[in-house]
Amino acid sequence: MQYKPGDKVRFLNEKGGGTVMKIINDFMVSVAIEDGFEIPTLTSNLVLVEQGNAPMKVFTHENPGNVEKQTMPAPVSTDDRSTSISKPSARQAIAAGVYLAYVPTDQQWLVTGNIDIYLVNFTENDTLYSLFLKKEDGGFSGIDYGVLPKESKVLIETIVHEDLNEWTSGTVQILFHKDENEKLLMPVSADFRIKGSKFYREDSFHEFGLLQNRKAIIFTLCELNRIHSTVEYVLAQKEGETPVPEKAKQFRPEAIIDHYQTTPREAEVDLHISALRDRYDQLSPHEILTIQLGTFERMLESALACNYTKVIFIHGIGNGSLKQAIIERMRDYGDIEFRNASFTRFGNGAIELILHQNI
Repeated sequence: MQYKPGDKVRFLNEKGGGTVMKIINDFMVSVAIEDGFEIPTLTSNLVLVEQGNAPMKVFTHENPGNVEKQTMPAPVSTDDRSTSISKPSARQAIAAGVYLAYVPTDQQWLVTGNIDIYLVNFTENDTLYSLFLKKEDGGFSGIDYGVLPKESKVLIETIVHEDLNEWTSGTVQILFHKDENEKLLMPVSADFRIKGSKFYREDSFHEFGLLQNRKAIIFTLCELNRIHSTVEYVLAQKEGETPVPEKAKQFRPEAIIDHYQTTPREAEVDLHISALRDRYDQLSPHEILTIQLGTFERMLESALACNYTKVIFIHGIGNGSLKQAIIERMRDYGDIEFRNASFTRFGNGAIELILHQNI
């Protein structure tokens, strides 16, 4: 039987019952018993006593029958998992927004231990969130939902590395609430997709000020100053513009691509080993190629995260191994066009990338 939040149930094989608070998956729900505890319970062990008359209310009114005296109390979380975030240091500027964080539980073992997955609300708004993971058949599995108060975080799940593939693609939907508002914000539906290979490279993890500078892989689900208000949304539709869903972007504490900026949102990166290392005469060809490819990936990730639209990578002529390796790496990225850069300027020694997702 399919249950929904608010249904009154009793236990089939033991005394007592309670209220369904959350649907965990197709076979299990969370039941709140009389003493306030929530118990994960198989649906096969439950009997429906009374259907909920209405969906559970997260934001409630004290006096729904009297509009003039109606008050809106501060929302509370559907559970007690949320905790306050730490303040970022002055050296790490972090935009107000909502973030998805993959944090190694043991910070000494970044690429081997368990991973804590957090949702972080760095705004002055309370948020109502739902998290879905994409399944292999193209559908979605609802994983978690709740209310995340302003400037707080919630631990969604702790996973082992073997389960990473199940947590690398999905969608987070977000509603914003604030008692006093200059404008109303549109809901956000942010898709995220993460390459599993990132979790096996220590240089993918960066200190994150909102999590006490613990090292993590962070994805920006939305930045508050980029979200349309309801008025802006209507005006955009009237002008024939259709706002597109948000796409999560990897958060980078330092915009390293900015060091190579040539014009706004465009950059040029020289991958010659002489431009990357002062001393390289003792390096083997394999070590040189590894350094060049590592630089290519870091610069491309930074360009994607910082909304660049074009990056030229100067690979040189040589035996063509670096250019071929770059093309092979490009298979891991979607919606990026690549072509030979200007022959007049670079001959056959450079490749130009167009980052369509940022256009």
